[in-house]
Amino acid sequence: MKETLMRGQIGILCAGLLAILTMTLVLPHSVIAESACDDENAMTFEGWREWASVTSQPVKSLGHSNNWVGIFVDELAKDTYLGAGAPFPVCAKIVKPIYRDAEGKTVRKLTIMVKMRPGYDPDNGDWWYAHADPSGTPFGRHGRLHACIFCHKQAVETDYLFSKEVLEAAKE
Repeated sequence: MKETLMRGQIGILCAGLLAILTMTLVLPHSVIAESACDDENAMTFEGWREWASVTSQPVKSLGHSNNWVGIFVDELAKDTYLGAGAPFPVCAKIVKPIYRDAEGKTVRKLTIMVKMRPGYDPDNGDWWYAHADPSGTPFGRHGRLHACIFCHKQAVETDYLFSKEVLEAAKE
């Protein structure tokens, strides 16, 4: 009886592991990643420096107080951003480090955008905005930030991002 019970427990454990592996291998990356942006109060961006850099060097950003900025995009945002396309997939993340100077050696803070699920803020493209310290930990107010929305409303055709302008500036 003990051996039968043990085999049954091993069978359940194997079935559970198989289910997890199947979900990881079969479900699209976007479905798994979407859960990472479900809780807007728990988002962090520690790995932003490993993401794709859109700009090879800092560019001037009028919308960010004429500061020097860089732009980093996660895997979900990369193809859409580099193609200056729209719409961005749910949970796509864009991080803009604000640098102290044109060399981009010292990051003062980060500005962040995350594409949320439809219905989050439909009048403004369902984008979540935040400021973060250089490590990627958000601070202060976040979410539907009116100053961010006011500016980004000018780029509705590219899903509220100035990707066309940035890509042109990066070429110069």
